[in-house]
Amino acid sequence: MKRPFFRWFRDISIAKKLYFTVGIMALLIAIELVVLFFAINTLSSVRAYVGGEGLWSKAQKDGMYHLFKYARTRDEADYEEFLDYLKVNLGDHKARLELSKPEPNFAIVRQGFIEGRNHPDDVDDMIRLFRRFHSNKYIHHAIVAWTKADETIFEFIDLGRRLHDEINSTSGSPQRINAIRDEIEPLNKKLTPIEDEFSFALGDGSRWLEGVVLRLLFLVALTVECTGLILAITVSRGIQKGLNEIILAADAVKQGNFGRKARIYSSDEIGILSRSFNSMADELYKLEQENQEVYSSLEKKVRQRTQEIESKNKELEQFAYVASHDLQEPLRTISGFVDLLRKEYRGKLDDNGQIYLNYLAQASDRMKTLIKDLLDYSRIGREKQAMPVDCNQLLDEVLADLGKSIRESGARITVGQLPVLRAFPTELKLLFQNLIVNSIKFRHPERLPEVSVLATQDNGKWKFTVSDNGIGIESQFLERIFIIFQRLHSRTQYEGSGIGLAHCKKIVEFHQGQIWADATPGQGSRFYFTISKDL
Repeated sequence: MKRPFFRWFRDISIAKKLYFTVGIMALLIAIELVVLFFAINTLSSVRAYVGGEGLWSKAQKDGMYHLFKYARTRDEADYEEFLDYLKVNLGDHKARLELSKPEPNFAIVRQGFIEGRNHPDDVDDMIRLFRRFHSNKYIHHAIVAWTKADETIFEFIDLGRRLHDEINSTSGSPQRINAIRDEIEPLNKKLTPIEDEFSFALGDGSRWLEGVVLRLLFLVALTVECTGLILAITVSRGIQKGLNEIILAADAVKQGNFGRKARIYSSDEIGILSRSFNSMADELYKLEQENQEVYSSLEKKVRQRTQEIESKNKELEQFAYVASHDLQEPLRTISGFVDLLRKEYRGKLDDNGQIYLNYLAQASDRMKTLIKDLLDYSRIGREKQAMPVDCNQLLDEVLADLGKSIRESGARITVGQLPVLRAFPTELKLLFQNLIVNSIKFRHPERLPEVSVLATQDNGKWKFTVSDNGIGIESQFLERIFIIFQRLHSRTQYEGSGIGLAHCKKIVEFHQGQIWADATPGQGSRFYFTISKDL
């Protein structure tokens, strides 16, 4: 018997959970786009029929005018004009008759609509609307009105033929000609309400269709949001519960209570970590029982193992950070296509089309917020408020952390007098660290790396400069380097995930600043960033 879905979802890896969530969201948004395309296409078809009705009515009115004129002038050219105008009505009649057949000849249908002076680009949409919705009560009502109008047009044609015969007859009389002419206006009055009936039916149909589409879009958007929320909550709760258990068990081990085990809720990375921790605790307990004399040594090992757990927690946090970026990539693509639709079809979409695009953009933004909240939750314990930071002391810590790398590379780091400012210390430390690591990593093969860090005041902000004598950057790549996962070199040349500078950009913007760079290929690079004084 297959395992229930939520049990399966609980036990797969965190990365697969996130990929699954992205896939479901992408599928639902694709469905929403299909519904939107169908709605725009169908409403465009209704618009084409409304325009066609206008052409039909105008042709009938113009034909009536020339028939009146023919009765007065008896000029054969007026009668020819009358017949020419009615070709529009006869063309639409031809299309309607063919579409009413079970297996219509679409070439005849297209020819009829074009003879009816409909735009060739609208013809296929008009055919699809007729075929798809002919049984809908509104469209059916419009077709019935169209049929009645066609019948009346043939009465109109017959009236014109009678008038033509009477005028060209050798025995024709003015009285009979006038009598026939007097039949024109009543026939016109008979056609007018039928034309109105056709227009009203199409209007009712378009309003009905608009309501259906809006409900469908609302339902899909609601499904997207609820699905994303449920999956995000499921993932975040699974991570939260597992981490809380490990933390509680680690605290118990610190206090000498090796009987407190971390509960295992899943078989993913958190579950594996919990099992490893429990095994470690069991091993420590057995060793403590075997030899009390080595208690102090065991206590030291407990601290080391606890530090390992904390290190793994940090690694897990970093994993969640990277995974969250992977999850946002499809959303950026969707947002990009929404922007393209707005640009490419500006002026072509009606107000409803713009509303639908706004729905898509808002759904994407909400999902981004959910992802950010999930990431923030996994990083509980980090400071969330700016505080005074001595950049000199902070940089000393960075250089101490990078001591081994600096020694091995032979790098020389020069630091000017740096300010004390309000900032987020953990993020600011990571910013300095990423820039200095990049300067050392991308060093020139023929000389030892030299890195300098300076700070000046600039228009109410602190401006920092981190420069090096490394390999430099081609000018055309200076804008790309701050984009996530953008790499200028292969992984065989330089290691890294490609998110370091994107991370720097995010940290700087978090501090209400900007970051940019200039460089000379083969001579070195200079990175500049600003930090607001008003944090």
